Amino acid sequence: MVINVIVLVMVVMKTKLYKLLFHLVVFTHHIGLFGLIASVPLLIIKEPPWVSLPLLAWILYLGFSKVLDCPFTRLENYLRRKLNLPEIKTFLKHYYLKK
Repeated sequence: MVINVIVLVMVVMKTKLYKLLFHLVVFTHHIGLFGLIASVPLLIIKEPPWVSLPLLAWILYLGFSKVLDCPFTRLENYLRRKLNLPEIKTFLKHYYLKK
């Protein structure tokens, strides 16, 4: 009886921990995306062209590449599987480009 209660408490705590980590990952992903978007005009204004153009090309490649897979999206999908939520394909399409 006591062991069953302990196991139940551990399962509930584990689920709460996964939920907290899931929300933390999504929040951090939004902040990182905002920082990436905010860096584009700052690079254009503050840096000379020989510095800003390669960095802007790299930022655009990171943002729109079909080849690269974001580690935060992989981590979010892992936590979604643990919480029995549907997985997402891309962060931008799921949170910002809803139909």
